[in-house]
Amino acid sequence: MQKKREAAQHLRENGAPVRSALRAVGLNKSTFYYRRKGCKPKGKDYLLDEDLCHILQGFTGYELALGYRKTREYIMAVHGRRYNKKKVYRHMKALKLLQPRRIRPGKQPKTHLDSCPAERSNERWEADLTYVSHAHGRAYVFVVQDIFDKDIVGGHVSYRCRGEDAVSSLKKAIGYRFHGRKPEGLNLTVRVDRGCQYTANDFIVFCEEQKIHLEFCGVQCPNDKPHIESFIGCYKREEVYRNQYDNFLDVCRGWESYLQWYRFLRPHGSLGFMSPAQFKMLNQNHQFAASF
Repeated sequence: MQKKREAAQHLRENGAPVRSALRAVGLNKSTFYYRRKGCKPKGKDYLLDEDLCHILQGFTGYELALGYRKTREYIMAVHGRRYNKKKVYRHMKALKLLQPRRIRPGKQPKTHLDSCPAERSNERWEADLTYVSHAHGRAYVFVVQDIFDKDIVGGHVSYRCRGEDAVSSLKKAIGYRFHGRKPEGLNLTVRVDRGCQYTANDFIVFCEEQKIHLEFCGVQCPNDKPHIESFIGCYKREEVYRNQYDNFLDVCRGWESYLQWYRFLRPHGSLGFMSPAQFKMLNQNHQFAASF
């Protein structure tokens, strides 16, 4: 077979037509042009335009971030030269100026906060927010939880998502536990994420006035505040996903109903399957008995 191909090639070099050469040696046209897989013919070298190369190599600013189509329009507008877009593409490819398909940002190392369990109530709180959809939009639920007794000490439902609403949830928590103002000398820490509601100036100033220590979680580190994340998951699964709300008031009613059930009736696994109210009462009785 190889000898026939060589003979046909010899006839072709002497001026014989392809069909006549192949008929003379008894070879099919497909067999004559067959190439093994991976053996591609060497293409001719593409000659680059010196003027276009000079223009492309002169790019030093934001024009380096343009694709070949926009580069063609940029050259036309700035340099007054008209080039075919395929020609611009080939030149940019040869000069390695084409843009990558996707620019991946550099990975920033995540910083995690240490887990600090509480030894008593009103020592460490966690705060977060979530949204609840209804027929006319969204409602936002701001929650504050005591991580020792798992009680929801503060909850605020709003149709807006602002720093003022985060302050309102913390005010309700202070009113629920301390009747309006945190006692002097009590070291209370609230752990929050870096959302704009909790980094707002109003929220930070209020914490400073109440002498509350703030701890900010790392970026995209939900495990830094696992207790409040777990509660929000329970609230969504047990209340929100099981109901359809027609308006904002339905969301508020659903939240109040669930909050009462969670505080006084819902068994909590980490509390020995007691409700937060039962656990808090039992813990107070133990502290009272230990004082005598």
